[in-house]
Amino acid sequence: MMRNILCFVAAVLLIAACKSKDKNKKIDAEVPFTEFRKSGDSVLITDSTWGWIVAGDSIETLKELYGGSNIRDETICGPECVDSVDVTLVYPGSNREFVVYWEDSLYHKKIRLIRCNTKDAPYHTAGGIKIGTTLDKLVQMNGKPISFWGFGWDYGGTVFSLNHGVLENSGVAFRLEIMENTDSDVVGDSEFNSDMPEVKAVQDKIYISELLLRLQ
Repeated sequence: MMRNILCFVAAVLLIAACKSKDKNKKIDAEVPFTEFRKSGDSVLITDSTWGWIVAGDSIETLKELYGGSNIRDETICGPECVDSVDVTLVYPGSNREFVVYWEDSLYHKKIRLIRCNTKDAPYHTAGGIKIGTTLDKLVQMNGKPISFWGFGWDYGGTVFSLNHGVLENSGVAFRLEIMENTDSDVVGDSEFNSDMPEVKAVQDKIYISELLLRLQ
């Protein structure tokens, strides 16, 4: 008799536990996945994420994450303004603004690239790379010279080699600019690197003006 009672109690407890588990599953299922994303760091850039954004996100997901009023489609100039490009702005007009480029600009189903060139933008890597970080600090982080195109033309400041330094392993890319009214010969359609005397003379005046992350 006692054995039968114990078996019954055990069965009741097992059923209750299963119901509780199912209930918790139901509650979890009712919480939108984007809400879990939003518990993370909204301004941290990694090799595969930009804040809350991950590869595979669509325009609908962006609206869920950031709110429809903070999302705006816009047509901008492509390289050298030869073509126009349809992009999506997130937080347009604020210091948090960044630009989303789509693999399929018509349908907005897959993100190709995220770019930010907004002054005082809060986005940063775990290592502290952000807009405004100076070239001398970047060279210290990289441990190797950094090569880029001279300033003052369409591709000016574009970094084309990190020379097998630490930052070469990162998926985050950046473009450089030189502070206004800086007297420098680091200009034009020419290759420069941080070891050159003319660059060293102004490396604390050269800074990141643009951050980019390609999402695969």
